Amino acid sequence: MIRVLLSLDLIDSEDQRDDFYAFLRSKNWFKTKDVDTVWTINYGKSDPDDDEAYTRIKKRIKSVLIEAATEFKLKKIYYVAQIGNKEVIARSIKKDDGEYKLFTRKLYPEK
Repeated sequence: MIRVLLSLDLIDSEDQRDDFYAFLRSKNWFKTKDVDTVWTINYGKSDPDDDEAYTRIKKRIKSVLIEAATEFKLKKIYYVAQIGNKEVIARSIKKDDGEYKLFTRKLYPEK
């Protein structure tokens, strides 16, 4: 099993927050209690020793968030995700050349 902890910010898209939350719940994500925009999901059949499983999970997160951004016409999503014990990623979803795309971000601010 691989567990994912996802924290995200919707940028200039507050009006769509409730629909966005319902969308994530429909994709089997669970919102944590008392913490804004933190979600979890378990991939019960994924092997934590299989590097390809982590690649598939990152692609799944990307596809779910691009689908949501497209459906709700979101301005931008910033997110970080802890994927198992393997890695932490920082990404953004925003429109580029008329379609929503994934962009890699730095995890920590510049010093």
